[in-house]
Amino acid sequence: MREYRNKALLNMKRLPHFLAGADYVKAAVIAIGVVLAVGLRISLIDFKTLDFFASLKPWYNTIKSQGFSAFATDFSTYNPPYLYLLYIIARFLPDTPTVIAVKIPSLVADFITAYFVYRIVRVKYSSSDLIPILAAMAVLFAPTVVLNSAFWGQADSLFTVGLVACLFFLLTEKHGWAMSAFGIALAFKLQAIFLAPLLLALLLRGVIRWKYSLIIPAILILALVPSWIAGRPIPGLLNIYLYQASQFELLTMNAPSLYAWLPASKEVFNLFYVPGVIAGAITAYLLFLIVYKSPNKLTQSSLVELALLSMLVIPFFLPKMHERYFYPADVISIAFAFYFPRLYFIPILVGGASFFAYQPYLFDVKQVPMPILAGVLLLVICILTYHAIKELYSTGPFPDTDSSMDDNSAVPANSGIEGA
Repeated sequence: MREYRNKALLNMKRLPHFLAGADYVKAAVIAIGVVLAVGLRISLIDFKTLDFFASLKPWYNTIKSQGFSAFATDFSTYNPPYLYLLYIIARFLPDTPTVIAVKIPSLVADFITAYFVYRIVRVKYSSSDLIPILAAMAVLFAPTVVLNSAFWGQADSLFTVGLVACLFFLLTEKHGWAMSAFGIALAFKLQAIFLAPLLLALLLRGVIRWKYSLIIPAILILALVPSWIAGRPIPGLLNIYLYQASQFELLTMNAPSLYAWLPASKEVFNLFYVPGVIAGAITAYLLFLIVYKSPNKLTQSSLVELALLSMLVIPFFLPKMHERYFYPADVISIAFAFYFPRLYFIPILVGGASFFAYQPYLFDVKQVPMPILAGVLLLVICILTYHAIKELYSTGPFPDTDSSMDDNSAVPANSGIEGA
């Protein structure tokens, strides 16, 4: 008994030292931020959009009534991974109201996305926890992030979290994980392909080993296996993204893109759709060339900037884009501002353009004309393009790059990090 008492007294003596070393400020910021972020989402979660009644509710009810056998049919226009998540919710949380059930995957992804933004910013600010925490909180309270998941019930955070994770693993030179994260993002939504020009350039420069590229098709195939087992033919599963691309005959669906300056008519669509697809392909190719031909090392900061540029410039020039397709840029722009503090206004412009682009669909109002919003994004694209080219091709020191970064933390041209 005396031995246990002595141990208890010793632990009590150690307790003040433990408490003195605890970071209460960091813990308080995280706790308060998470509570407020959850509370904000709960306050908006009951809202139902036309998408809920036309798509999400029928899909969920089909899964709930038919179970796993529903995957044998083409009851949804989405790729299966999102539907698998709805199946899990219907299976294990059957009493959850439908409007909440269909939003749960996106709500969870919000917080995972914020975590990876925290990790991305912490790569730069390794000696500080508070700055990366502030970046994560900025993501959780970004207007389009909150509206997209809690209010609208869209699944854009599900593929964005894969893209953000991919960026983090690129920064930390874990290329197998990076390609896995990209494959997961692409399995959720085709729009993840906007990051492909950057990844292809890194492959051709030898930064990423080619063997890791095999992970992507492997994940895409594995994502279809459960539906195939349920009885859906492989051709139908492989045609999902082709079918999505064939929907709608509008050059822009409230997206602040190049086509916001053109009239919305069938004749204009027929005239500019094919040239628009070619323009998008040319843009992706030019972005690839800028990265691939750069004689300079790719720093961690330049990777963040190029990821943001990829997620902006390609949907800007491609036709048939929704306003939500700039969602990854909204998120990555926040991390970008922490890497380039002088360009703090970039996430304000990008997020602001997206926020006002959401208004016509969600609230049936146009507070800012779409051509103006498109002009804002074009300005941002011009700034980022100039900034990226200057960094990648400048022969002198560049003021906004990681001046303290040694050669081991930079990405050398035409040589791989691993085994270089």
